[in-house]
Amino acid sequence: MNLGLPAKEGPVLETVTLVLERVGKPMRAREIHAVGCKLIGKPLLWKSVKAALSADVTGEHPRFRRVGHGVYEMVEGLDAPWPGFN
Repeated sequence: MNLGLPAKEGPVLETVTLVLERVGKPMRAREIHAVGCKLIGKPLLWKSVKAALSADVTGEHPRFRRVGHGVYEMVEGLDAPWPGFN
């Protein structure tokens, strides 16, 4: 049940990271959100996904790279893409 409460940043960040690692290519933020929801089997707050992506683009060791308007990729990704998302 979604009560409209903000999701904890850790699980959202882990889910966003897992999606981008498994897909292995740049994705639109909306696609990351949709695949993340499907992956964990419950809704993620859109604003939490956006916050996780934007927060981890800057800093000394960024996790994600913004490659276009609303498009992100892993700075270091896995070599094997997720089946069905090549």
